[in-house]
Amino acid sequence: MRMLRERLGPARIETADQVGWSIDMLEAQAFAFLAVRSVIGLPLTFPTTTGVPKPMQGGVLVRP
Repeated sequence: MRMLRERLGPARIETADQVGWSIDMLEAQAFAFLAVRSVIGLPLTFPTTTGVPKPMQGGVLVRP
């Protein structure tokens, strides 16, 4: 949080809790979003965000 404040100032930086959002709900939604992208074969990571050489999927799904 300190680093965000230093880099993004003078913008106000607040946590999800501070604005009344459920952090557990946000985490569940994030993982659901990534799971759906993985199931339909869309990339989860991109060169501009993580430095990977090309957009990449999140792994291999194994179905029983």
